[in-house]
Order: sequence, then C-alpha cells, then structure tokens
Amino acid sequence: MKRIWPFLRKSKAAMVLLAVELAIIGFTLAQAVQPAANYEIMPDQWEVIAKNATIDYDEEGRIGAVEPAEEESILRTSQLRLSAGHYKIEADYNFVPTQNKDEQESHAGVYFMADDAMVVTGERELFAVGRTHDTVVLNVRYTNKTIRLVAYDGGGVFTLGKVTIQQDRVYAWVRVLGWLLAAFFLDLLLLLFLPTSPLAIRNADLRGCLFLLGGAVLLASMPVLMQGGGIFGDDIHFHLSRIEGIAQGLKSGQFPVRIYSQAKNGYAPSLFYGELCLYFPAVLRTLGVSVQLSYHLYVLAVQMLTAGIAFYSFRQMFSHNKTALLGSVLYLLNPYRLQNLYWRAAVGEYTAMAFLPLIPAALCLLYGKKEPTKKQAGVACTEMVIAFGMLLQTHMISLEIMVLATAVFCLFHLRRTFSRCVLFVWLKSVAIVLLLNLWFLLPFLEIMGSGIYGGMYGGTTMNAGRMIQRLGYTIPELFTWNTYSKNIGIELIIGCMVFLWVWIGHDEEIPHREQKIGLWSTGIGLAACWASTNTFPWGLVGALPGKISGILLAIQFPWRYLTLAAILLTLATLCAVSVLRPQKWGRPLAALLLSASLFGVGIFYREFLPYESRRYVGDSGELIYADSIFTNMAWYYDNLYLPSGAKEDRDGFVLEAEETTAEVEQMEKTAGGVTLQYSSDVETDGKIELPLLYYPVYGIKEGTGTQFKTENGLLGVMVPAGSSGTLRVEVQEPLRWRLAEFVSLVTAFAWVGSLLIKRQKNI
Repeated sequence: MKRIWPFLRKSKAAMVLLAVELAIIGFTLAQAVQPAANYEIMPDQWEVIAKNATIDYDEEGRIGAVEPAEEESILRTSQLRLSAGHYKIEADYNFVPTQNKDEQESHAGVYFMADDAMVVTGERELFAVGRTHDTVVLNVRYTNKTIRLVAYDGGGVFTLGKVTIQQDRVYAWVRVLGWLLAAFFLDLLLLLFLPTSPLAIRNADLRGCLFLLGGAVLLASMPVLMQGGGIFGDDIHFHLSRIEGIAQGLKSGQFPVRIYSQAKNGYAPSLFYGELCLYFPAVLRTLGVSVQLSYHLYVLAVQMLTAGIAFYSFRQMFSHNKTALLGSVLYLLNPYRLQNLYWRAAVGEYTAMAFLPLIPAALCLLYGKKEPTKKQAGVACTEMVIAFGMLLQTHMISLEIMVLATAVFCLFHLRRTFSRCVLFVWLKSVAIVLLLNLWFLLPFLEIMGSGIYGGMYGGTTMNAGRMIQRLGYTIPELFTWNTYSKNIGIELIIGCMVFLWVWIGHDEEIPHREQKIGLWSTGIGLAACWASTNTFPWGLVGALPGKISGILLAIQFPWRYLTLAAILLTLATLCAVSVLRPQKWGRPLAALLLSASLFGVGIFYREFLPYESRRYVGDSGELIYADSIFTNMAWYYDNLYLPSGAKEDRDGFVLEAEETTAEVEQMEKTAGGVTLQYSSDVETDGKIELPLLYYPVYGIKEGTGTQFKTENGLLGVMVPAGSSGTLRVEVQEPLRWRLAEFVSLVTAFAWVGSLLIKRQKNI
C-alpha cells in the first residue's frame, strides 16, 4: 500500500476513477441503509381495471375475477413510491385455472407498471397453481413514485386477499458488495497492466498478451453485456430452470441438491447431469440476484476461465506468449464454441470446453521425447484431475469423447503408457477423479443401472445410428461461413492445411514437439470433423455389439465431435505458426488467421443479434412458467430423466392408472415433499400414490410404510392395513450417498492440502 498510494496521487485519471467508484459505492450504501419500503394492500384497496371479467368479493372476502375470465389485467393499486431494488410480493389468493384451446393451463400473477419509461423491468411473475399463498419477486430499476402493482388473470377464477410488498434488504447489501468487488477487480487489473504501476507485470510481452486476451473475452461476451441480451438459445429455459432449481433446493436445506422441488411432481436431472459449476449462479440467486444476471455472470466467468486455461495450457506447450495468445483467441472465438454459447445455450458443453486444453497440455508432459521428470509428472497429474473431473461435472458426452480420443493416443503409445512413471500418474489421476466425484458417481451409476430410467439415449440399433447420421452437418457447412455458425472455423482449416504443407515438404526441419503435436492433432481433429458430418457411417456404429454401440451413440448429435475438433485443430494451427516463426512467416500467418477469425465473429453477430430475444426473464421461484407455451419444467428435458411409466404434458403428468387404494383426506405439497392424512382398510395394506416422480431421494419422515414406483412413474407408499394418521415424505438421501459425499469431501481436503504442501516446499 505504501507503494500504491504515491502512484495514485500522481495520476489524476486514477484519482478521478477512485472518486467515481467511491461515489457509486456510497450511493448504493445509502440505498441499503434506508428503511425498507413496506406496503400492505387489503382487498378493498384495489382499483378495478378489468374490461371483461366479473369482479366481486368471494366467500373469503378476497376480491377479483369470481368467474372464469379472459386473459387480461383486472386490478391495480394506487401509485407507490419505490426505490431501485428487488421487492418480495407475498399474497393470499385463490386461483382456479382453466384451459385454452391448446389445452394449456392458465395462470395468474402480478407485475409492476409505471407512468415513466424504463422504471420497472416489466416481468410478470405467476403464482403457483394449487396453493393459496405464494411469494414472488419483482424488480424496480429506478426510484419512482408512479409505480403500481397490477394483478393479471390469464384465465380462470382469481381472487386476492391480503398482499404485502416488501423490499429485499439482503439484495440491497449484495449490491453494495457487488460494487465493492467490481471496483476492487477493476483497480487490480489497472495496477497489473499499467506500465507505470508499482504492481505492473514486469514482463512487457506477457502483459500485452494478457491485455489483448482480455479484449478477446469482451468480444466473445458481447451478447451478455447488452441490456437484456444473452437470454436466448435452444436450451436456455432448461438451464435457467436448473439454476433456479438448485437455488430453491439450497433454500430448502438440500446440499447437495438432488431434487428440484419447485417443479411439478419434483424433478431430479442432477442425478444424471453434473451441476457443480451451476452452484455459482445458484448461490447468487439465493442472495437475490436475478436469474438473468446470475446467468450473465456465469457466462462471463466461463469466458474468463476458458481464456485463462487456454493461455496457460498453450504457453506450457509452446513456451511462447504470443503463440499462446493466438491459440487462446482462436479457441475463444471458435464458431462452434460461440454456437454453443448463444445459438444453443449448451451450458454443459461450453463449460466443458473451458477445461479441454489441460488434457493435451498434460499429455505433452507425459509423452514428450524424454521420460517426464517427477515435477512434470506431478503437474500432469494435477491437470488431468482438474480436466477430467470437471468434464465429469459439466458434460458427460464431452467426457466420453475425450476419454475415447485419449485412449486411442495412449494405446498407440503403449510402451510409454505402461512405463512406471506414466502408469502411476494415470492410476493416481483416475483414483483421485473417482474419489473426488464419488458423491455424484454413486447415485448416477445406481440410477443408470436401475433400468427404470430408459429414456436417456436413442437406442443401440443400426436405425438409431442412421438417425444420428441424418443429423450431421454437410461437408460444405462444416468448412464455410454460414447461418447459425455451423462450422469449425475457416482459420483452423487454413492453419491445419499449412501445417500439413510444411510437414510434407520439410518434415526433417520440424522440431519433434511440433511434429508430434501437429500430426496427432491434425489426424484426430480431422477424424472428429468427419464424425460430425452426415457422411460418417453412424449406421454401422449402431450395428456394433449392444454395450459398445450404446456408449458410442450416446452423443445424440454427431456434431458434438466438433468439441474435440476445435481444441485439436487449434493445436495443429499453433504448430504451423510455431514452425514458421523462425522463418518470419509465422507473423503473416498469425495475422491471416486472426483476420479470418474476427471476420467469422462479425458474421456470427450479424446473424445472431437480430434473432436474440431481449425479453427480461423474471426472478420468480416458478420459473417454469417463464415460457408462455410450456408450463411444465420436464417439458424442457425432452422426456429425459423420467422414470418408466411417467407421461408428461404441458401442465404436469398424465395419470393413466389408478394406484391409490387407501383413503386420503388431505394432501399438501411442501418445499421438500408431501404431507397427508390417510386411513387404510383394516383387511389389506393400502397404496397411496404421491404427486412426486419416483426418484430414490425421498424418505418417510413421519408415519410408516414402504416406498415403491407406481405404474404412472410416481412415488407410491404402501401403508399397513388398518393404519391411519399423518404421512410425511421429504427429501432424504440414502446413507450410502451421504457416505460417498463424506469420502469426496475428505479427498478434496487431502488433495488440495498435498498440493499446497508441495508448493510450499518448492518456494
């Protein structure tokens, strides 16, 4: 600090920036310490604005549409003075939904409106169906005194009792903390990159490369830096629902979160799909950050992580800052990666791509010209544990593809693989990955091996393979700029071809490292490109023995092999630049490659931005209603992760068989399960079908009975004959899962501790 303060005093620009930061933090702090706005609205305080609905008081004294109404706003409050922030709307209500001509269930809720523009965010939050009390969150951008709360009826009977509006003070303090962190990191970056700063990175070449890499991160993140941007893509509601589901699970006391309790009938994709990284945006949600901003921050974090890991890995492999910068930019701006980010919103896949460069970096250490040293072996082990462990936690299909590619490489280098040093590294890495992830793997393997959840993959027949083949890209699509960025990147094709040209004509002049990396990357990378097209014989793959074809056809879409192609062809391109650098041809080639990459990004944004939705996605726990068409979260999962017998529709699950034989007097769905009152016949055991999908995450907390799966795919409880009373079923993991979590936790502490001890010894 003694060195920093004199530097700041000498710089007028630094003092101005510091003053601006303090002003923003001070203003946010002043808002946080103000008394929280708190309004209570009784039924007789609403103003009727309905045009078609019949507005009256119901038997309980609530006001609203007492007969099924058309879709319209029916009530509004007087003008309220609200400051910027989040507001919890808590309401007592009665809602009896109807169905429209498409057999969709209607919904009702509230929203903010204001006389002045841009004051409120405009989202409509919907109250849960089947309850009489709910809390939703609405947002105000700017302090204003013309804001009103409006009640909206999408069709059906909808009446309101007491409604309270209370400012979320937790979020107000989170905003203060957010601005403090933003100011801290901005100042830290400036101190690291300004040449005159006492904390500046002394290596000017490295400093410049990192600065340009930061610019590439901003370029790749443009959609999420725009107002309302980045909330678009094939699977966006699926992943926003996952973030919301984890957040709600954490709030209800689950850790780790196994079930999305706010989904209709409960939903458990976390048993099939690694979600560790999504705890970051989910924790932000629990602090009051909007689901949209939480997702934006997640994307920015993944972008920075991708750039950082790529630069670290390429720098380790090529020992050259500018070569590492070139590779990082080409990888960061790769068309297929941008397609995953924005066109498809493939969160698992683009997150997995952040860790891929660590795998070739580790292989280069283990399979170099000489046997790896003890230090190199330790670094390679750490890199593989992080890479394969995070692939397991982000995208199982990417893990499968990388394991297959790595296995081919290791089998070809069989002698080195089974050397004492390398084999020990592999065994140690695999053991650590398995133990670190046992908390996820044990439930996953039990679920997948149960035979109850069979809707995961398309099958193992030749026809299933042909269906996958039909979905592949055409070869012209793969190698040309086109709509939706369905290509691997012209710059990588150019770089790959240049490497092959240099190798064919001057193979004896190519250094061993570049030759080996380039040939392997080109060979497997081009094979991966072929596998992504509709010319690859996926039908023949489907004809292989059941287990083998089942694993290979689990990719669902063949172009997922471009995940592998993107990293490998980037490496081949870097080999071409590295080989030509001493001959002064490296710089022109790098300029050509960067120009092609930037041109491709321009085409991508020209095609993408006009399509992108800028509708603000709200903050309600009932995020499953964010889409006006689909109201059942499971709909977003394409029938995946459902137990056999479960048949979904847009509003829930179809009950084709009658399972309940006991008399159920009262049933209430809670945050973590179901509570009911029942009585069973004295002669035979009774069956009770619960409104919960069958997953082995529930336990009987009160009452007696045996759990089973009903024909409808729901959770059933067999209760003793002649019994009666209260039955309470809630989330309760099996003891063996808890033990697996403990093993993973101990392994994490032991592994991190050993790394810190080794680092301390090396200092």
